[in-house]
Amino acid sequence: MKYSALCLASMVATTSALVRIPMNKRSDEDFLANRREVVAQRAKMLSDTGDVVINNYENAQYYGEISLGSPAQNFEVIFDTGSANLWVAGKDCSSSNCKGHPTYDSSASSDYVVNGTVFDIEYGSGACTGFLSQDTLNVGGLELPEQIFAEITDASGMGAGYKLGKFDGILGLAFDELAVCGDPNDGGYIPGCVPTPFGRLASTGVIDEAVFSFYLGGLGPDFPANMTGMPGELTLGGIDEDHYTGDLAYVPVSKAGYWQITVDSIGIDGTDFSTADTKEAIVDSGTSMLVGPPDAMDQIADKLGARKMASTGEYVVGCHKDLPDIELSIGGVDYSISSDDYMLQDGPICILLMLGMDLGPEGLGWILGDVFMRKYYTVFDMDNERVGFAEAKA
Repeated sequence: MKYSALCLASMVATTSALVRIPMNKRSDEDFLANRREVVAQRAKMLSDTGDVVINNYENAQYYGEISLGSPAQNFEVIFDTGSANLWVAGKDCSSSNCKGHPTYDSSASSDYVVNGTVFDIEYGSGACTGFLSQDTLNVGGLELPEQIFAEITDASGMGAGYKLGKFDGILGLAFDELAVCGDPNDGGYIPGCVPTPFGRLASTGVIDEAVFSFYLGGLGPDFPANMTGMPGELTLGGIDEDHYTGDLAYVPVSKAGYWQITVDSIGIDGTDFSTADTKEAIVDSGTSMLVGPPDAMDQIADKLGARKMASTGEYVVGCHKDLPDIELSIGGVDYSISSDDYMLQDGPICILLMLGMDLGPEGLGWILGDVFMRKYYTVFDMDNERVGFAEAKA
């Protein structure tokens, strides 16, 4: 499979209250090589409890340009609903992962203010460590002075996903409660210690509503052979009715921090594979797959006639097979994911974009990632602590 070219969509007009961010899909061998490691990193995090052109890394992690400092230093960051901190690599980053990425230089900014608080997040393959700093942030043409963020000095915990990735950092879109600082090995995390960029956009009145929404774009005409897909859009400050059909159906956030919701059922042909103690799910733009309890995912794969690869834990199936939909019920509303959504062609076989993994916290069983969000326009309403879904336009 060849690497697909990155293309940048032209910027669209916005108002100060509503920022539309064009998104394009990028699919290449990085996804096939690193998808399991990226999901493993997300599981470790869970168990440890304007205009911007946005591209896509690993077919799920949407990234676009921000700037820090005055004059501006530009970085590509993932817009991630599964985390809340903003971080980029600092100029003193010592890990090999930082090579090839631009790094933040505090001495080059007239707006820089020292903070120095320790920042340490544990990932599946190691730690991502650094310290907090303060500077002017610009995202989507919207300026936020005195924004606190993390300068990373060791990014080894991000593994190959960061080394090979096109992103330089992460801009979290989860609730403020999930933002952390401090050293987990020396006094523990301090939750909610850093005001998040999106929260500040809303609290300062830069945007009218603390609402953002994802449209991941329709599938291309030659999917799944070509995973590039159609352009998508992230909207800050509201929703775009041009990107979905029917009415939005909202479900309350069951636990603030992550965008965590309760699912009624997840199954195939009327068989529910969720259990009483695995009804909680996270809606996560930073995860490509549908992730669920190992036993449940094995049952789903068996129902689909897929074979589990012992070396990777991935499920593979012949691309010619006509597979049934995966059915979800959320808030009393029925949703479905077709084989076009959950299969990825890898040479002569197709990989199911599903993974069995124990996510750790009590009751948390599932991650609804790009596989689900591509099919359904997703609204994240921080004001009312709810998530809305509607069928996305093709």
